[in-house]
Formats: sequence, structure tokens, C-alpha cells
Amino acid sequence: MGTRHVSTFWRHYQIVVCAGTGGVGKTTVAAAIALAAARAGKRTLAMTIDPSRRLAYALGQHTIDNLEHPVAPEALREAGVELQAPLHVLVPDVRRTFDELIERSPLAAARKAQLLNNRIYQHFSSALAGSQEYAAIEKLYQVHQSGHYDLIVLDTPPSQNAVDFLEAPGRVLDFLENETLQWLVKPASATRFPRRTLGVGTAFFWRTLGSMTGGETLRELADFILSFREMYDGFRTRAAQVRSLLRSPQLAFTLVTSPAENQRHAMLHFYDELCAQGIIPRAVMVNRVHPMPPWGVSTTDAITAATRLLEPLDPEVTFQIIEAIKEEWLIAHHDSQALKELEARVHPTELVALPEQRQDVHDLVGLAPLQALFCADRGPTKS
Repeated sequence: MGTRHVSTFWRHYQIVVCAGTGGVGKTTVAAAIALAAARAGKRTLAMTIDPSRRLAYALGQHTIDNLEHPVAPEALREAGVELQAPLHVLVPDVRRTFDELIERSPLAAARKAQLLNNRIYQHFSSALAGSQEYAAIEKLYQVHQSGHYDLIVLDTPPSQNAVDFLEAPGRVLDFLENETLQWLVKPASATRFPRRTLGVGTAFFWRTLGSMTGGETLRELADFILSFREMYDGFRTRAAQVRSLLRSPQLAFTLVTSPAENQRHAMLHFYDELCAQGIIPRAVMVNRVHPMPPWGVSTTDAITAATRLLEPLDPEVTFQIIEAIKEEWLIAHHDSQALKELEARVHPTELVALPEQRQDVHDLVGLAPLQALFCADRGPTKS
């Protein structure tokens, strides 16, 4: 198979989902893929649900309003990248995404207004486990169905489990089907019930309500659940559609890691989880790889040659330079071995080594050289 140093795997898909733990450069990789795709002529949308919003910032977008915002071509031109198709950025807003679901539902207008103003609902989107992932997947489904884009690149939040993302569509259904919550909508429950009953399997209740107590709160909760029950069939249908999209051949999961041992192990955990779900990741990106020094000789010969060249320098300076050469070789050797181990482990998934950049990538200028690694011609600039 061989480790690659340039990859255009994204050309074969309509959606690329970048997943991984924190600190591996996942957001940067997602932004670079999106930038390369737009430069190659694909109408591209970069989405991020990373709480730090680094992808949006890297692409010059600082607004969170659940809308798709274009990246200014002139800004990219100044960075040396000439776009051949539009590039947009979207940061899904959890609350607004749930609002849109209600607004599109078959509920009567008065019922929708009542639900949107319900205090329980207003806490629901942020308190329910997986709501952030669900909102992102729901928005992903919406924009994919619109047909406005040739490629959507989704940057997921740092996670310890890849299946959290896959299971998000079912969590709203799990909540609606919770037996304890269903008990609340019975007539007897509108006035009084023992607190311990709610504590059984309903941690959400206490996270959401906090200090809100009394009959009014219980009526609001019952009204909230009744309203969502009326939307249940719609949620179930939509969840099935979203699950289908996540397992579609149009979608590619790519896992991002680094040569560091703990991050490689975390990525392989993700890899195994996805495979257990019947999903084979299409690419593994090993970011921040130190390449083997280009001198083409052994380290000993290189140090001998360097010593001769450095003789006019102060001995202490010469010593420091020699130590730096040794350290660079050791790091590069470690990374080379890590790549070999990963290559054997993830076969036949494509393994791509992304070199350590000279400076942190946090803006369009920094993305220019990295996006070139996802272009067939590898050239970061216009001709």
C-alpha cells in the first residue's frame, strides 16, 4: 500500500467527516481538505461543531448563526490560493437547528409557538446528551439534501468515542421513549409525584430543570413531552434517513491522529469502533510528521561532515548543532516507525503522512501549503 504524502481521496465522495481526539490538528486538516476541494472546482461547504470554532476562524468566519457564509475569494487570493468554485463555512447553532425542526413540523402554529416558548424546551437542546452532534448531523442532512454543494467537509468535536457521532440520531428517540418521562403525561402526574420516580433513568430531568420546581414546571414538562410525542413519527423517519446518510457510500470517514503513541492508540480505538459498525474509514491522516532528514547518508556520517564544517564555530555552538541533528533524526525515526506500524494496522485504509508545518496553522495563509497536499498538482498557488 505505502504511506502517501498527498491525497485526493475526497474527490470520490460528497461528504467527508473528520474525526479524532483533541490536539491532533483535526480542524486544520478539515479546513485544508475543504480549501483544496474548492480550489479544484468543487462547490464546497466546511462545517464545524468543534466548540473552539477553529475551522471557522481559520477560514475567516467568526459568525455563528446557522447560515452558510462565503469565504471571500480575494482573501484566499492574497494567501496564494485561487478558488475555482465557491467555498462556504457553516457553524451549526444547536438551539436554532432544533427550532427549525419544530418550525417544519406538522404541529399547529399555536402549538409550535407554545413549544418554542416552553422553558423545558429552551434547556433541552443544550442539556440533552449528544444534542450538539445531533444538531450537526441534522444540519448536514439538510444541506446535503439541498444539492447546493459538491462536497461537504464536517469537522467533529474532539471525542473519546467515534460511535457517539453515529448514535446521535437515536438519542432524541431514546429520550422520547423514556418510560419515566412518558409517565409524566398521565393525568395524575400533572399535580404531584415522588421525586425519586423521576430519578430512575432520567438524569436529563434534573440537569434541565435545576432549581425550577412546582406545579407550573410539571405542566411545562408534560406539555413539552406531549408536543414532542406529536412529532415522534417525524423524528423517527428523519433519524432513519440520517442513519442511512451516515452509512452511505457517498460519505467518507477520515480519522486524524499524530505520531504520538497515545494519540495513535486513541485513533485506532476509533478505527475499531467504526469497523465494528460496518464502516471502514477511507483515510487516516497522520498529522505533524517529522520527515527523515534529506541528507541521504547515515546520521554518523552527517554528524562527521557537520563537525568539519562547524570547526570555525565556538565548541559550545558546534555541540548544540550536533545535538539538534541527533534529536531531529531520532524524532524522524520515531515517526517513520509509527507510520509503518499504522500502515500495517489500518490496511487497506489509505494512510497519509502530513508533514510538520513550520508554524502553527490558524489562518488562510497557514492553510495554503497544507491544502496543497490534497491537490493532484500539489501547487498551492495560482499559475
